[in-house]
Amino acid sequence: MYKPKLYKYKKAPSPRKAGEKKPRENKEHDEQVALFKWWASEYPEYYDLMFSIPNGAFLGGKTQKARATNMNNLKAEGLLPGVSDIFLMMARGGYHGLFLELKAPLMTYSKVSIPQREHIARAIEQGYHADWCAGEMCARDLIIRYLNGEV
Repeated sequence: MYKPKLYKYKKAPSPRKAGEKKPRENKEHDEQVALFKWWASEYPEYYDLMFSIPNGAFLGGKTQKARATNMNNLKAEGLLPGVSDIFLMMARGGYHGLFLELKAPLMTYSKVSIPQREHIARAIEQGYHADWCAGEMCARDLIIRYLNGEV
């Protein structure tokens, strides 16, 4: 029976130094930064009325114990799971304001966690417009429609 000869190819050298970790992509971060740059350029007079709520922020600390301590401190200060990423503090169209959960582009509703869905529902019950968007362009569109009273 014929057995093909297997060739071993050398692995291409990594552009990183030995032991250096691959940088983690954070597309949500990039999208949110781009959204706030757009907001600042399009609506400079209202810049301070839209802000982020860093509920899912990376917790600093050199050890797991230090990160756990930071998390416990934030929870004691009122950190709640599921709170939307962005709040626009402008009343429009009968709503008190806009809560926006921003996901990376091409994400689907299944990536919106149960606590995030619950927060969106609670915000709507309380007279806010609340929704989620996949990417900066979707978020821009939602904000513009909200400001124009079209949601």
